[in-house]
Amino acid sequence: MQRPVLVGEYDFTFDAKNRVAIPARLRPAFAGGVYVTKGHEHCLAGYAPEEFKEYLERQMEGISPNSSKGRDLMRFTAGNAMHQELDGQGRITVPARHLEFAGINREVSIIGVQDHVEIWDRTAWADYQSRLEEEADATADELAAS
Repeated sequence: MQRPVLVGEYDFTFDAKNRVAIPARLRPAFAGGVYVTKGHEHCLAGYAPEEFKEYLERQMEGISPNSSKGRDLMRFTAGNAMHQELDGQGRITVPARHLEFAGINREVSIIGVQDHVEIWDRTAWADYQSRLEEEADATADELAAS
């Protein structure tokens, strides 16, 4: 079966029990559940089980697990991961410590990022996206020259 490409931006709100819905269009990718972990730029990252396993493997390519930086990276990603099954309404419950890390109060943007989703505080995402838009051409030029 071909893996779906996760794309798009969706606005949601956490409820009082720290639950948030996965966008209906993206739910089929998470039929086996979702691994939520602390991501980069202070967002949360959500992966389907197989993609999470592949992400962990890619992350450590060329990095010795015996190095302190390699161990730190694995602890940050795997040590902060939690597996959730979607409930009947397509929601997951996110621990308060994850929400605190990402600066999430209630309103979030869920972003499809090809093989995973990111959960951002809505204001933080808007600020980050503004910077991305301003730098998009320069970034593309820089990467093309690499």
